[in-house]
Amino acid sequence: MMDLQEIKNYLRIDHSLDDTLLKTLQTTAEAYIYSAIEAPQVKDLRFDLCVLLLIGHFYANRSATTNENIQNLPLGVTSLIQQLRGLGSGA
Repeated sequence: MMDLQEIKNYLRIDHSLDDTLLKTLQTTAEAYIYSAIEAPQVKDLRFDLCVLLLIGHFYANRSATTNENIQNLPLGVTSLIQQLRGLGSGA
Protein backbone atom coordinates (compact mmCIF):
# COMPACT_ATOMS: atom_id res chain seq x y z
CA MET A 1 0.00 0.00 0.00
CA MET A 2 1.47 3.32 -1.04
CA ASP A 3 1.46 6.35 1.18
CA LEU A 4 -0.45 9.55 0.61
CA GLN A 5 2.64 11.52 -0.42
CA GLU A 6 3.30 9.13 -3.33
CA ILE A 7 -0.25 9.67 -4.56
CA LYS A 8 0.04 13.45 -4.23
CA ASN A 9 3.37 13.43 -6.07
CA TYR A 10 1.88 11.41 -8.92
CA LEU A 11 -1.09 13.76 -9.20
CA ARG A 12 1.09 16.85 -8.66
CA ILE A 13 -0.96 18.01 -5.70
CA ASP A 14 0.87 20.23 -3.22
CA HIS A 15 -1.91 21.03 -0.76
CA SER A 16 -3.70 19.03 1.91
CA LEU A 17 -7.27 20.04 1.08
CA ASP A 18 -8.05 16.74 -0.68
CA ASP A 19 -6.10 14.34 1.55
CA THR A 20 -9.21 12.60 2.89
CA LEU A 21 -10.66 12.31 -0.61
CA LEU A 22 -7.41 10.87 -1.96
CA LYS A 23 -7.32 8.20 0.75
CA THR A 24 -10.94 7.29 -0.05
CA LEU A 25 -10.12 7.09 -3.76
CA GLN A 26 -7.10 4.91 -2.96
CA THR A 27 -9.24 2.48 -0.96
CA THR A 28 -11.82 2.42 -3.75
CA ALA A 29 -9.22 1.87 -6.49
CA GLU A 30 -7.55 -0.95 -4.55
CA ALA A 31 -10.89 -2.66 -3.91
CA TYR A 32 -11.82 -2.30 -7.60
CA ILE A 33 -8.57 -3.92 -8.72
CA TYR A 34 -8.64 -6.71 -6.12
CA SER A 35 -12.17 -7.53 -7.23
CA ALA A 36 -11.18 -7.49 -10.90
CA ILE A 37 -8.18 -9.78 -10.41
CA GLU A 38 -9.99 -11.98 -7.89
CA ALA A 39 -7.09 -11.93 -5.45
CA PRO A 40 -7.09 -10.83 -1.81
CA GLN A 41 -3.66 -9.19 -1.87
CA VAL A 42 -0.96 -8.60 -4.46
CA LYS A 43 2.37 -6.83 -3.99
CA ASP A 44 3.52 -5.77 -7.43
CA LEU A 45 4.64 -2.54 -9.07
CA ARG A 46 1.97 -3.05 -11.72
CA PHE A 47 -0.66 -3.07 -8.98
CA ASP A 48 0.63 0.24 -7.62
CA LEU A 49 0.63 1.82 -11.08
CA CYS A 50 -2.89 0.57 -11.72
CA VAL A 51 -4.02 2.09 -8.40
CA LEU A 52 -2.40 5.42 -9.29
CA LEU A 53 -4.04 5.45 -12.72
CA LEU A 54 -7.46 4.78 -11.19
CA ILE A 55 -7.01 7.36 -8.43
CA GLY A 56 -6.07 9.94 -11.05
CA HIS A 57 -9.11 9.00 -13.13
CA PHE A 58 -11.49 9.11 -10.17
CA TYR A 59 -9.99 12.41 -8.97
CA ALA A 60 -10.21 14.07 -12.38
CA ASN A 61 -13.79 12.87 -12.91
CA ARG A 62 -15.15 13.36 -9.39
CA SER A 63 -17.76 15.77 -10.66
CA ALA A 64 -18.35 14.15 -14.04
CA THR A 65 -21.61 15.08 -15.67
CA THR A 66 -21.81 12.06 -17.97
CA ASN A 67 -21.35 8.33 -17.51
CA GLU A 68 -18.89 8.31 -20.40
CA ASN A 69 -16.19 10.05 -18.32
CA ILE A 70 -16.61 7.60 -15.46
CA GLN A 71 -16.92 4.40 -17.50
CA ASN A 72 -13.87 4.94 -19.73
CA LEU A 73 -10.96 3.59 -17.73
CA PRO A 74 -7.53 5.15 -18.24
CA LEU A 75 -5.26 3.65 -20.87
CA GLY A 76 -3.41 0.73 -19.37
CA VAL A 77 -5.74 -0.14 -16.49
CA THR A 78 -7.42 -3.02 -18.30
CA SER A 79 -4.07 -4.32 -19.54
CA LEU A 80 -2.55 -4.13 -16.06
CA ILE A 81 -5.53 -5.90 -14.54
CA GLN A 82 -5.16 -8.71 -17.10
CA GLN A 83 -1.46 -9.06 -16.19
CA LEU A 84 -2.22 -9.09 -12.46
CA ARG A 85 -4.79 -11.89 -12.72
CA GLY A 86 -3.37 -15.05 -11.29
CA LEU A 87 -0.58 -13.42 -9.27
CA GLY A 88 -2.52 -13.81 -6.03
CA SER A 89 -2.77 -17.58 -6.50
CA GLY A 90 0.98 -18.03 -6.92
CA ALA A 91 0.77 -18.46 -10.70
